[in-house]
Amino acid sequence: MERPHYNKGELISVLWQQEASKLLQLPTVPLEIYRLKNARLNKYSELQFDETRFPLPQCKALLSVLFKVRWDEIDVLSADGEYQLLATFPRPYTEKAIPLDWRAIFEGYQRRPRSVMYSSFTSMMPKSVQIFVCVDDAESRKTRIALIRRLLKTYALEQIGHGLVKISPMDERNAAILEHVLYAMAHPEYHPEPFTETHTPECLHGQFPQLEVYDRLMGGATS
Repeated sequence: MERPHYNKGELISVLWQQEASKLLQLPTVPLEIYRLKNARLNKYSELQFDETRFPLPQCKALLSVLFKVRWDEIDVLSADGEYQLLATFPRPYTEKAIPLDWRAIFEGYQRRPRSVMYSSFTSMMPKSVQIFVCVDDAESRKTRIALIRRLLKTYALEQIGHGLVKISPMDERNAAILEHVLYAMAHPEYHPEPFTETHTPECLHGQFPQLEVYDRLMGGATS
């Protein structure tokens, strides 16, 4: 800095001071690249983008929203002027798993039990859960959806699916049986490993004492 410039002849430090006042400051906030797009939920509270459906069970059906599309993610914003963040999903081509709030989804099914027969998210359930809830009888369907929704407070949908494999879906007692099976799966019985005992002679291993002989030796009753 304290040597002459090869062309202008002045000290580099002096030239730097002259140029420094002309420099522009870098922005303190990163530039966010995105585009906005209007959208509307379908009657099952689902959004479609890039030929993929995204669930928003916490929102009303046919609600108007905004897509805030970035290169890797999609923010769903309310279109009421407040632009509240409703959900964030990965872009389909990133091949990241789409988060599914099954409790919220089943809350929507409970409000409209028939929708479980047509919702795209039914195909994402474990097969045993699909069979369990997709029944023709409307009352049975409603009862079973309510049961799964209640069980989701304690167990994951995959656990419920494993439990349903162990019972008959046609059993009228399936609610009590399923809860028992899930509890048993979550709380397996403890079976300690046998310990090595070196004091008993090998010739006595596996033998059981004859209590009648012991009673006679001790003078007990021999009835």
